[in-house]
Amino acid sequence: MRMKINNLNLKNLRNEEHFQYQTDFRNLLNSSNPVALNVEAALATYNPIYTDESEALDVIRKSAITDELTDADTVRDTTFKGLRDAIKSAVRHFNPDVQQAAVRLQVVTGHYGNISTRPYDEETAAINSMITEMNTTYAADLAATGLAGWVGELQSNNDAFDALKRSRYSEDSSKTQLRMKQVRVALDAAYTAITDRIDALVLINGEAAYSTFVNELNSRIESYSNLLAQRKGRNAKNAVNQDAPIV
Repeated sequence: MRMKINNLNLKNLRNEEHFQYQTDFRNLLNSSNPVALNVEAALATYNPIYTDESEALDVIRKSAITDELTDADTVRDTTFKGLRDAIKSAVRHFNPDVQQAAVRLQVVTGHYGNISTRPYDEETAAINSMITEMNTTYAADLAATGLAGWVGELQSNNDAFDALKRSRYSEDSSKTQLRMKQVRVALDAAYTAITDRIDALVLINGEAAYSTFVNELNSRIESYSNLLAQRKGRNAKNAVNQDAPIV
């Protein structure tokens, strides 16, 4: 099996974790000689976005904003992706009536695009608009595909996010978090451009010039993946405990 940079779910990292990982990545890249790795042009694009994230995070730290809003946003983003994937799966259903209903729902999600990359308030409004459309114009299609539960869960997640934002965060704080979200998307894209290039160069040129960098980066990725897995496990355990009957 050929050498490859492992995947890391960057979106599920909290702001501090995300910036620390990107710092680790940047430091490793610089110490490994970007010219020798043939990624100096991609790094030149990456560096100013990294600086933007550093500045955005500094404002968040000074504002004493927690990661609660980021976590609530991640929940609704994950549910939206699940709904979109469920519709895509229903398009391949054995029942042609279900297929056609799913195709119509797919037109709706396609119209709204990747909602999760929008600024917070725009995302909240877009989700509400999409859900209203599905529950009215496309109610029969939701029933035919059995996806009403997904839509209800997305509404619940979106309402929870909006309530948290309104009750816990000032207008200035929300603007700060909004900027951080946008910068993270841009930095993740620049990061992916570099890692994809290195993977391609390994395939073209062989592993010798890249093995040390790839192995060291994968070691860091494993560490952050373990952190995410541990947090997911704790959250699942807490959810079970909360649902347990009181005796």
